Amino acid sequence: MSEGGGLFEAIRGRRSVRKFRPDPVARETLGRLIEMAAWAPSAGNRQDWFFTVVDSADVRRRMDEAVRRRWDALVEGTGGKGTLGEAAKYVARYSDLSGAPVLILVSARRVDPLQRKLLGEAAEVAGGGILSASMAAQNLMLAAHALGLGSCCMTGPLAAGEELGRIAGLRPRQRIVCLIALGWPAEAPPAPPRRPVADISRFLP
Repeated sequence: MSEGGGLFEAIRGRRSVRKFRPDPVARETLGRLIEMAAWAPSAGNRQDWFFTVVDSADVRRRMDEAVRRRWDALVEGTGGKGTLGEAAKYVARYSDLSGAPVLILVSARRVDPLQRKLLGEAAEVAGGGILSASMAAQNLMLAAHALGLGSCCMTGPLAAGEELGRIAGLRPRQRIVCLIALGWPAEAPPAPPRRPVADISRFLP
């Protein structure tokens, strides 16, 4: 048996894919991915995540336009320079929401007013909803990789998160945590370098 029963190999083998074939992904397959996502751990075992699957080209186009309008508005006064200008270039390159046959919006339940009043800025982190949805997203992408699908997790489009939520018909209590572009890959990206363990961790005495 390979190291980690094959899990380690799957984790190392998954890539962020940004180019997809136009072939559709069967809804039965998408349902299996969401089932695997739902096996992630969650805060208090509340499982208060939600997955909105967008396989309509028209809806993806509308979302893409909303994101680009938002970033255009943010950088309008910068002349395309500075931090916002660089961010806009990044989004233009990596946030094409209409380029994949499927887009999955991963959302989490917002913290309630009492939690926010008691904990202030710490409420979102302590509530655990964002972390839970993030772990579910990782499960989904690993499951997609196991089935030969490619995926890419995106957060840049969340600059227009409220508008994306309206287009997707999300309930007000749902907050988008990330978007996952999904489809049959048209590229095999090389593995990016990873920082060594010694640089990203320390062991307390």
